[in-house]
Amino acid sequence: MKKEKKKAKFVDPGHTIYDMSNVPTSRPSFKNDNGVSLTPKERRAAVMAAFAHFLPILFGVIACFLVAMLLILWWLN
Repeated sequence: MKKEKKKAKFVDPGHTIYDMSNVPTSRPSFKNDNGVSLTPKERRAAVMAAFAHFLPILFGVIACFLVAMLLILWWLN
C-alpha cells in the first residue's frame, strides 16, 4: 500500500511584492500618432533620403569586412 503524501496548502500572505499600478494594461499602438502627417509622395522622398544617407555607410562597413577577410585569407596562405 502506497502512502499518499499530503500537499501543503498554499496560503496567500497578502503582502505586495511589486506595485503594478503604473504598468500599462494595453499594448502600445504602432500608428503614426506623433502628429506628423505625410503624403505618400513625401513619405517616399523621406525614405529615399534615408537610403541616400545610410547606404554609403553600409557599403563602407561591407568594404571593411571584405578587406579584413582578404587580409585573413592572405595571412593564412
